[in-house]
Amino acid sequence: MDDVEINPQIELFINRHSTPSWVIEDATTDFIDLTYILKGRAYYAINGTTYEVNQGDLICIPKGSRRSATTDPKNLMTSYALNLHLYDLKGQDVHLPFPLITHIGEPKELNVLYNQLKLEWLKQNKGHKLKARALLLLILHYYFKFLYDKSNNGSIDNRIQKAIRYILSNLQSQIEVEELASIAGLTSAYFGTLFKKYMGASVKEYINRMKINNAENILLSGEFSVQEAAYKCGFEDIYYFSKLFKKIKGFPPSRILINNSRSDRQEMDILIK
Repeated sequence: MDDVEINPQIELFINRHSTPSWVIEDATTDFIDLTYILKGRAYYAINGTTYEVNQGDLICIPKGSRRSATTDPKNLMTSYALNLHLYDLKGQDVHLPFPLITHIGEPKELNVLYNQLKLEWLKQNKGHKLKARALLLLILHYYFKFLYDKSNNGSIDNRIQKAIRYILSNLQSQIEVEELASIAGLTSAYFGTLFKKYMGASVKEYINRMKINNAENILLSGEFSVQEAAYKCGFEDIYYFSKLFKKIKGFPPSRILINNSRSDRQEMDILIK
């Protein structure tokens, strides 16, 4: 689902406070069920298998699944439940690549987002659905970070944050590991180890990825050639830049210029017609 532009549609959002007799009847869903357990315990049967879920668990039931649920009468469940649809920009269904059950814990940031979503959903002011969709995207972003971003495993060390700020402010320059280690106040060897621990990539890999992402943005503007974009990102060897760009992005930088040219021609055709 990397880099897929998604359009979320909320069918139902509820802050559920279950009673002892609460039940979801067995049926096939025509939506994605994304439920976060605030308190208590429940039992979800998904495609014939029963799962116990507890406080801090996230349930992600794909569209088209058979689902039923009950709560523990002695430990009633409270949850935020979302029935939603996800589409790409062509209107095709998008699958959420989340496990069925994940223990998220009780992060303050996530609770704030759900509270904001609840407020917008219940106020029903003009434009509330747009605001709700924006908050849903932030909630999904949080889950993606938790599940797939290695750098999200705990707070990033302040020394590493300082080095990252320097990298992002100097993408046009040659950046050496020794220089970053000095800024962080660490030896080069320890800095490299600590950086990879928090960022999930070596210093060089991270710098190259940020530089290539920056070059892609420069090329997408349509204002610069491949050579100019390379120079603006600290690359003097155009052959190396193009090779690295293709390795990271999966396509050569020239493709962006070709696509831009096609878009310009299509726009001109529309204006002429």
